[in-house]
Amino acid sequence: MNSISLAGRAFIALFPLIFTQNLRAQNRRDTTNDKPRDTTALHEIVVKGHRQSSALTTATTNTLSGATLLQTRGATLGETLKSIPGLNSIQTGPSISKPVIHGLHSNRVLILNNGVRQEGQQWGSEHAPEIDPFTAQQITIIKGAASIRYGADALAGVVLLEPPALPTDKPLGGELNLVAASNGRMGATSGMLEGAPGGALEGLKWRAQGTLKRAGNFKTANYYLDNTALFEGDFSGTAAYERKRYGITVYYSQFNNKLGIFSGSHVGNETDLYTAFARAKPITPDVFSYGINRSYQQVYHDLLKLSAWYRFKNTSSLEFIFGRQKDLRKEYDVDLPYNPDPALAQLPQLSFQIKTHTADLIYHQPGNKKIDGMIGFSGSTQGNVFRGIRYLVPNFRNYSGGLFAIEKYHLNKLTLEAGLRYDYRWLRVYRRDDISLQVYDNTHTYNNITGTAGASWQISEALSLNANIGTAWRAPSVNELYIKGIHLSAASYELGDSSFHSERSVNSTLSLQYHTQKLHAQLDLYDNEINGFIYAKPALRTIQLVQGTFPLFIYTQENVRIRGLDAEISYALPAHLTWTGKASLVRAFNKTIHDYLVFMPADRYDNTLKYTQPRLKNAYISLQYLLVARQNRVPPNSDYVPPPPGYHLFNTGIGCALPLGKRLLDLNFSIDNLANKAYRDYLNRFRYYADDLGRNFILRTKMSF
Repeated sequence: MNSISLAGRAFIALFPLIFTQNLRAQNRRDTTNDKPRDTTALHEIVVKGHRQSSALTTATTNTLSGATLLQTRGATLGETLKSIPGLNSIQTGPSISKPVIHGLHSNRVLILNNGVRQEGQQWGSEHAPEIDPFTAQQITIIKGAASIRYGADALAGVVLLEPPALPTDKPLGGELNLVAASNGRMGATSGMLEGAPGGALEGLKWRAQGTLKRAGNFKTANYYLDNTALFEGDFSGTAAYERKRYGITVYYSQFNNKLGIFSGSHVGNETDLYTAFARAKPITPDVFSYGINRSYQQVYHDLLKLSAWYRFKNTSSLEFIFGRQKDLRKEYDVDLPYNPDPALAQLPQLSFQIKTHTADLIYHQPGNKKIDGMIGFSGSTQGNVFRGIRYLVPNFRNYSGGLFAIEKYHLNKLTLEAGLRYDYRWLRVYRRDDISLQVYDNTHTYNNITGTAGASWQISEALSLNANIGTAWRAPSVNELYIKGIHLSAASYELGDSSFHSERSVNSTLSLQYHTQKLHAQLDLYDNEINGFIYAKPALRTIQLVQGTFPLFIYTQENVRIRGLDAEISYALPAHLTWTGKASLVRAFNKTIHDYLVFMPADRYDNTLKYTQPRLKNAYISLQYLLVARQNRVPPNSDYVPPPPGYHLFNTGIGCALPLGKRLLDLNFSIDNLANKAYRDYLNRFRYYADDLGRNFILRTKMSF
């Protein structure tokens, strides 16, 4: 609590310095000016039960949309979500990150991209989701076990990326987003065109979208990070035909990027490795460049979605979703393989190609004032082909299927919800014997039943309470079972264990919300018991190979308990000022060793003061103070490098929307790490070698037409 007091005192001290000229007596505020600016922003962050009747209404949910989402354009998905209490991002350098919900990430957090479960090599922290955030108009976070509706693996929660609804009454429209950032000299542009012809083609809708993004070497407060440039090119297209009783949609997207891996993470021998760990500044070239040299990773991801729905006369409906994904990832080491053929010498050291087919059939029950729900089936098949000069994970094939049902009962201000699901998974792995070189296979089968029960109580017009308890499970992934080798993008050597059994979780959440015209407060409490928790544990020794020396991580399975709270409070002060405070605390205990669990987020406190000018649309000025404490809750001698010191950052932003004829131009300028603070974040794997990012000036524009 001392940290919270420190953050509060810092902002109290800053009030007269920054906002003195704007403070003025105001005894009466008209309804129009009092409501939309800060209160609307809160609605964009916290939404409960906003989707359809079959959504998990008793789960804790948060939503990013509108102006709040605009202020994150150009960032990765993991960075985009960090403004929500309880969410962090786990990173491997400046350009690879993925969302963390209540301390859990990767295969424990499901990502649904336009209604399709995102599949790729999400093994560990060094494989970012293959998603273009520009395609989403709204991002919804479901915290807690959500396996009933969305399938196995949702131990921590679900991230739903939802595109804007297709137009119904305009022949042509669209938007253009432009982003420029000083750090990395990054530039991004994303454009979208859409229309509904009408007339003889009534019911036909379409959309086309594309994104280009490029950045050079990123910079810390004091030096450039060599070989951290990136290039990304994405596009997507949608066509739909809808009538009153039925509809069909076809969606295709392609994601392509090339990411450099920080050259300071590749070390020749053990002495140099530990010297690099202890060095305050890496000895890599301190220069800016857009060039991407070895080592780097190159990713191609294709997604095809076919969906259809039919509404019956009794208002019930049937929905079908089919998805096909192909994810190709190539990883190139810093050293060229020896081969007399120059073409073969340029091949990647590692190459994975995963093809996934998914199908969902969902029946939504007829609308009823008291009872509604859904039943459904989901199935998938997936195959991986590994090619490369080095071995890492074997080829595999898996099949899975699940049946589920969710029912809700509404009684005045009380909603009760319950669900049940059964899942089965079959996995066959094809391996080559190290000595005989003969190919053989191992088969694993997993099945489990999960359930959820919850209640939502609207205690008063301003006060509501949500409570939910759910079970979830997750079968071990292939890398946890069989990985053996150098993980280039993580700069580590990893070993799996084929004897692992499934993880089993019991997750309880409690959310209390209070909302009035001037005050919004939300407190979320959670308790997640996970038996058989699998993670890559630092072995505290190195592996020396011809390619270099790497820290060793061995996958292990233990019983853990993760508890914590997310808190948010926002209060409308006089003179169009709003103060928002957020706090996220995670306590993770390893019950097997009777000590703390490594690689959990540190305590995080966020205070923001925002001034809005009602005479200009969406006009605001904000100052944020972010305090991240040192992570002291780790076992002694449990990592190659102890947790870094805590840090505090100042971020600021200004924005407005200007009318240009019939069009609207949204402008947003922000400065991250205003004081150019040198720091290292505990959830960044490359904290072993270098600092995190320094000051960054970012300009974002959005033109709608």
